[in-house]
Amino acid sequence: MEYYILTILWVAIENLFCLMLLSAFFPAKRSRAVIGLAYLSHCVFQTVLVSISPAELHPFIAITTLLLVSQYLFDGKWIPKLIICVLGLLILVIMDTVTVYGAIAVLGLSYEGFVFRQLLYSTVITAEKLFVLFLGWYLCRFRAIREFHIQSRWMLLALLFPLFSLVFLTTLFLQSKNEADLSIGIVILSGGLALANIGVQFTIYYMEKATRKEQEDLLLRRQMDLQTENILALEKIYRAQRQNVHEFRHHLQTLQTLLKENQISKAQEYLDTIQQTQTVRVFSVRSGHPILDVVLNEKYQAAQEKGIAMQIQVNDLSALSLPTDALVVLLSNLLDNAIEAAEKRAGAKEIECKLLLESSLYLSVGNTSQEVTILNGQIATTKADKLDHGYGLIAVRKILDGWKAEYAFEYKDGWFQFAAEIPL
Repeated sequence: MEYYILTILWVAIENLFCLMLLSAFFPAKRSRAVIGLAYLSHCVFQTVLVSISPAELHPFIAITTLLLVSQYLFDGKWIPKLIICVLGLLILVIMDTVTVYGAIAVLGLSYEGFVFRQLLYSTVITAEKLFVLFLGWYLCRFRAIREFHIQSRWMLLALLFPLFSLVFLTTLFLQSKNEADLSIGIVILSGGLALANIGVQFTIYYMEKATRKEQEDLLLRRQMDLQTENILALEKIYRAQRQNVHEFRHHLQTLQTLLKENQISKAQEYLDTIQQTQTVRVFSVRSGHPILDVVLNEKYQAAQEKGIAMQIQVNDLSALSLPTDALVVLLSNLLDNAIEAAEKRAGAKEIECKLLLESSLYLSVGNTSQEVTILNGQIATTKADKLDHGYGLIAVRKILDGWKAEYAFEYKDGWFQFAAEIPL
C-alpha cells in the first residue's frame, strides 16, 4: 500500500515537473485554479491509461496527454509545445535510467535485487524525484524569457532527436531489467544521449540567436538608411526654400524699381514672366508636424513620379508626442513598401494613406498589389522580394509592439491593407 502511494506521488511529481517546464517557455492562458484542476485531472487520467496499456506505449501516452494539457493551459503553437513535452519526458527518462542503473552499479546489485529492497529503492527514487522537482522549479523561477521561437527548418531536428532518444531509452530500460552487467553501459549511454540532446538544442538555439542578430542588424541598417534619406530630403527642401527666398527678394526689388518709375505695364509683364517660370515647391500635405510633412510629401512625390495615384488624409498632428525617429521609420517603411508593391502591379496603381490623431493615433496604408500570401501572421516572400512587405513589416511590427499598439494586415481583392491604432 505504501509503495502504491509512493508511485502515485512520483507520477504527480513528474507531471508537475513537465507543467513547470511548459510554464517556463509559454505564458499561461488560464487561471491558477484552472491550471491546478487540469493538473490533477491529467495525473488521474494518465495514471489510468498507463495502468491499462502496455509499457511500450507509455511514452506516447505521456506525450499525447501532456500535449493536450499544454494546448489547453498555455499560449503558443503546438509544435514548439510538442518539442518541450518530449524534452521534458526525455529528462525524466534519463534521470530514472541514470539513477536506477547508477545505484545498481554502485551497490553491486541486480535490478530485481535493488527493487526488492523497498526502503532503499524508495529512498533513492524519491530523492531523484525531489531533485527533478527542484530542477523544474528552478527553470520556472529563473528563466526570464517566456518565449520559445524556432524556425520551421529546425523543428524536425529539434523534435526527432529527443523523440528518438526517448523511445530508445524507454525500450532499453524495459528490455534490460533482467540482464546482467549492463548497469555502467546504460548509465554511460544515457549520459551520452543527454549530452548529445543538450548539444543539439544549444546548437539550434545559438543558430537561431545568430539569425535574429543578423535580422536586427539588417533592420538597424534599414532604419539608418531611412533616417538618412529623410534628412537629405529635408536638407533638399531647405536649400530649395532658401534659393526661392533669395530669388524672391530680387524679384521684389525689380518690381519695386519698376513701380517707382511708374512703368506699370513693364511691371505687369515682369510679373507674368515670373509666374510662368517660377517653380516654387509647395507642400501637398500639411499636418502641422514638420517631420511627418517631409516624409509624406517626399513619398507622395515619389509615387507621382512612378505613375501611382496616391491619396493622403491627415488632420492636425501638431500635438503628436510619439518619438520622431520611430515615426519616420514606421511611416517610411509602410509607404516604401506600398510604392514598391503598387509599382509592380499590372493595372491600377493606387495608394491610400490615413494618419488621424484623436484619442489615439490611427494609421492606415493600403495599396494595390500583386497577390500576397499571409501565413501565421507573416508575409510569405521569396528571396528576391525579401525587401518588400515581409521585410519592411518586421521593423514596423517591432516599433508598434514597443508602443503596445493594436495592428492588423490583410490582402483582399487586389489590395494589401495595413492598419494600426497607437495609444498615446
